[in-house]
Amino acid sequence: MKKTIALVLSMILALVSLSCIAQAEESPRFVTIREWLDADGECGSCMLLLKITQILNPVLAVAADDTGTVNLFSGNGEESMIINFMSDECPQEGAILVIANPRFNEFEGTIEMADWTLLRIMRDPAIGTEE
Repeated sequence: MKKTIALVLSMILALVSLSCIAQAEESPRFVTIREWLDADGECGSCMLLLKITQILNPVLAVAADDTGTVNLFSGNGEESMIINFMSDECPQEGAILVIANPRFNEFEGTIEMADWTLLRIMRDPAIGTEE
């Protein structure tokens, strides 16, 4: 009887461990542009910390991190998800964005991110306040 209980407890612990590993793999993690490119734009549930270096037009900006640059396209998907980079209330050059689950823009390939979700906008601490 003790062996049966021990076996059942061992099986339960093994299942719980596997469940925890699966959850850890599914939880969002930060990646770099280089890691995103190396994964062919398929990073699962991932996030990137990007700085806007140049705004090209209302729906296209150049974003960078320490590993590279990429075009950040904001016009792919639902109309409610479009961000106008040239409006006053939206991210400006120098802003730091936390984005989630970016995909390659199917029309531009590896040079452009699309279908991403903006999680947070932060001001670059290296840029002084403008008054």
